[in-house]
Amino acid sequence: MLVVVRTTTTLTRLLDVVSLIAADRRVQVLFTADEANGAILAGGMLPVLQALDAAVVSWADATRTRFDLALAASENDDLSRLDAPVVLLPHGVGQQKYYPGTSIVSGLTPERVSASPAVFALSHPDQVRRLSELLPAAGQRARVVGDPALGRMVASRHRASAYRAAFDARGRVLVVLASTWGPESLLGEWPELPERLLAELPADEYRIVAALHPGIWAHGPWQVRAWWSRAAEYGLRIVPPEQGWQAALLGASCVLSDFGSLGLYAASLDKPLLLAPQPSATTVPGSAAEVLGRQAPRLDRQAGLRGQIDATIAGHARGRYDRVAALAVDAPDRSAQRLRALLYELMHLAEPADIAEFPPVPMPAREPGTATTMIVGAEATDAEVAVIRYPGIDGHGSRAGLDYRHLVADVDRARLDQVGAAGVLRSGVDDPDYAAELLLQWPRADLIAAECGPDACRIWSRSADMVVRAPLGRLGVDVTVLASWAYVRLRRDGAVPGRDRLRLGERVIEVAGEAG
Repeated sequence: MLVVVRTTTTLTRLLDVVSLIAADRRVQVLFTADEANGAILAGGMLPVLQALDAAVVSWADATRTRFDLALAASENDDLSRLDAPVVLLPHGVGQQKYYPGTSIVSGLTPERVSASPAVFALSHPDQVRRLSELLPAAGQRARVVGDPALGRMVASRHRASAYRAAFDARGRVLVVLASTWGPESLLGEWPELPERLLAELPADEYRIVAALHPGIWAHGPWQVRAWWSRAAEYGLRIVPPEQGWQAALLGASCVLSDFGSLGLYAASLDKPLLLAPQPSATTVPGSAAEVLGRQAPRLDRQAGLRGQIDATIAGHARGRYDRVAALAVDAPDRSAQRLRALLYELMHLAEPADIAEFPPVPMPAREPGTATTMIVGAEATDAEVAVIRYPGIDGHGSRAGLDYRHLVADVDRARLDQVGAAGVLRSGVDDPDYAAELLLQWPRADLIAAECGPDACRIWSRSADMVVRAPLGRLGVDVTVLASWAYVRLRRDGAVPGRDRLRLGERVIEVAGEAG
């Protein structure tokens, strides 16, 4: 079997399909890409393909070899040159957009459709109807198989809590920013949105993950990371284009999206959803994307983001987007069965006796981390200290309204001015001599904090040191928050109690302190 790759988007789409038959020892899977006829958005695709460690053949060799089946997810490749039955899938939720500046529906370019010998594997009967209206002969070769990406996500819903944990979002609201590419996209219109989210959402109550279309990554991975390096420094998790976006959608508490496929997938997964402020001129009237654009609430750039996100989650009714989901994909829970049957039919192989089902969406690599600096405040009573922390991104206000306001800075990563202004310095070294050196070097610092175990923080002041313990590891909270607890108690009460309660949002944690 040959897999024809054009972009990272098509590769990830086809890997979901290949997952249905990859374990069959009767089938050898080869990959190819027509580099001489590459796509504008193909940047970064070849390294992803190479990282698979799969067998890759040149396009020239692919066109000279007989295959039992070829898979593709772009009609822009010259599939007529292949000596194989071809299955052509959309590389997103199909037939939702016009090509920019035209009235041609994406995937329905007349000359490309008429030249294609493929079996069109579509996600909905309406797509077969549109194809038949454009070219009756092509419509006769169409099959409704559902959507492999959505089918795989539906088969992985039971792992949602594990995906949330992998994104360090246990006990937090997981906000997923899902942007397609182009000037009308969410980040095309609002590139500073990640920084604003970080500035407005308390770090211990929210986690922010960005799933960016491979068309954005085509600018180059270095460039993309550079553009949003400030946000990443303060807690934004950017998933790579080849893997992670499905896990992010499955774990999401709320999705911020636009007219791209990920907004439709989020709606199909029954997720609370906020769309980009402006609708897109490329959306096909009557399509699932157009219906979603009329039904889902839109982000308001002038209003507070936390209030909008919280209200969207609280106001979301189960099944709100059932109509949208039904317009986009037919029977997603049957995608594996339909698609596998088609593949084996075309290969003239007996289908395996086991149930056709997608393997779970891969678990993303864990990347827990803390912001370089945090602006911290608290509400304190005799019974507890409620700490609230915001990433200390420049240019987003001083949080002057916070009581017991102080800056926590990572001494190894923060800028010189941030370290110099910090009341608490977070050190990566659990060493009293180094702590004493830091207190001498930075006169504005009241405390030095260093992790000394998954649930323990060692804290040095100018007159004493202590170890504070709290079960934070299982919550995915960095233990240096305990230094802010100690800072508040010292400011309010002049001493640190042996027992206390720490509140982070809705979570209350028992804290125990002892002399170091």
